[in-house]
Amino acid sequence: MRRFAALLAVVFLAACSSEIEQSTRPNEVSGRYQLLTFGGRTLPAVVSTDSSGVLEMISAELVIGSDQSWTETENFRLTKNGKVTAATTGSSGSWVFVREYAHMVFNDKLLQYQFTGTVAGGTVRLELWNGNSLVYTR
Repeated sequence: MRRFAALLAVVFLAACSSEIEQSTRPNEVSGRYQLLTFGGRTLPAVVSTDSSGVLEMISAELVIGSDQSWTETENFRLTKNGKVTAATTGSSGSWVFVREYAHMVFNDKLLQYQFTGTVAGGTVRLELWNGNSLVYTR
């Protein structure tokens, strides 16, 4: 019982530490991230299928700046009636940390909306306004 109490005390003290994980500090968050999944699906991922064809996300890169800026470049493929067309889009804006560093709010200056994300351990997870989530990694 004493061993259990000692172990519990160590776990409790570790949990109460005021040190924030190093990977969630602003100078550690900045960098280039490559998209792993779109809406829970690995790439290439189908974004939509309708009368205009099948739209797939091929790749994307998110660059987070230490000056609290971000840019994103997305590469798509549209297939309709056997014809394939490539397209690249992008956006940019600013970001801020909220709620103890790991949680972020991104402001998209081009599309005029906000979305949230979390960052830790070299992975960024974005939650978009349309319900899709994007997972990026270094």
